Formats: sequence, C-alpha cells, structure tokens
Amino acid sequence: MERTMFKVKLKKLIERLYYKNVSVTRNLTNHADISVEQLRAARSLLNWSQADLSKKSGYALATINNIERGQYQAHSATLNDIVQTFEESGIQFIDGPGVRIQTSDFRIKYYEGADALHYLFRNVVASLEKGGDLYISGLDEKKLKMGAEEEMKFLQTRLKQNVNVHILNNKSYSSALTFHNLKKKVVPDNILLIPCFIYKGRVAIVVLQNPMHVAIIYNEDMARKYLAQFEYVWNKEKSL
Repeated sequence: MERTMFKVKLKKLIERLYYKNVSVTRNLTNHADISVEQLRAARSLLNWSQADLSKKSGYALATINNIERGQYQAHSATLNDIVQTFEESGIQFIDGPGVRIQTSDFRIKYYEGADALHYLFRNVVASLEKGGDLYISGLDEKKLKMGAEEEMKFLQTRLKQNVNVHILNNKSYSSALTFHNLKKKVVPDNILLIPCFIYKGRVAIVVLQNPMHVAIIYNEDMARKYLAQFEYVWNKEKSL
C-alpha cells in the first residue's frame, strides 16, 4: 500500500515539474484568455515602457497603447506575438489570472502546426537582436523554403550584419539558403545530422512534416552539447 502511494506521489511530482517548465502552443487561440491586466503586469515586472514592448514585439506604439487601454480586442496573432515577446524574457502567464518570472534553467516551448516556424523565427530574431551566432543543422532547405517562404524571408531580412550564420547540411538537403555573413559546409548523406537551430543558449528541434513541429529548449548546458556535436562534424568532415 505504501509503495503504491509513493508511486502515485512521485508521478504527481514529475507531472508538476514537467508542466511547470513546458509550454505547448498548437493554435492561435491558446492565449485568448490572457487579460489586459496581465499584459500590463508583465510589462511592469520587466520594467518595460510601452515603447520598449513596441520595439521588442514589432508592433506600433499606438497598437500597444490601444490594447492596454482596452480600446479594441487584439487579433489572436497579435496577442500571440506579444505574449511570446514576454515569454522570451522569462514571463510566465498563470491561472488566477497572474504573471510571474520563470526561474527554472530548463524550459521547453513547443509549437505545432503551420505557425510553428513563425514563432521559432521570431524567437531567433529577438534573441540575436544584439548580434551573435546562429547554427543551423540537418534541415531540408528546399522543404523549408517551400513550406514557409514568407517566414524564411522574414528571418533572412531581419537577421542583421552582426549575426554570423553557420549551416551544416547533408548533400541531398542543401539548396542554397542565403544569409548575411554565411558560412556553409555540406557533408555526405551518410553523416547523421540533427535537424536543429542552435543560438543564445537555446536548441530548437525542428520536424518538417505536416503538421510542423518545433521544440525550443532553453538550457545553456544542452545548447553547448549540441554545439559541440555541430562543431565536431564541421571540423572532422571534408566539405563536398
């Protein structure tokens, strides 16, 4: 009996730890219940002005102001983008309703569906706003461009000159993705590459199927390990 109770308690503990650190977004209606008060509270926690939120989210200052004053109901896509902007800076929206700063050093954001790459690319652009390195590995470039042409244009145009892009790909998957400051290496098809983006202490695992799947893992140690594997193959294999 005690053993059974222990298993039940352990299962509940694991579930609490898991769901605390994993956020799932499968469509554009998930954030519909987030209130104007939560948005203002989130901005206050981060000590952002409306102008700060406008710059970071990409929406006009007037739009932010009107939403916060309740002048009109934000479109679901707009609200999702604003919420994601807060979440990228560590804000967690919770039932109550309320907001809090996430303190965990291991978080996962999971996106599924046609908008998955949209949210990934916004994440990449926001994270590399002040420059840095982006590593892309093992993705079918033709499928990526065909499945998300507008999102790819957004990523290619928004990444600035101070972002260094490194692409490691198999021969059959390489079809001329272009970025500023691009370095690219193509290796044989029998070399196993993990389809992912590595940037700013994050790893984004990408599955280009219908529906698309993206899991962004926020963890410095894991990012370092993925990057070490990337660099090992990059330095070991001869470019084709």
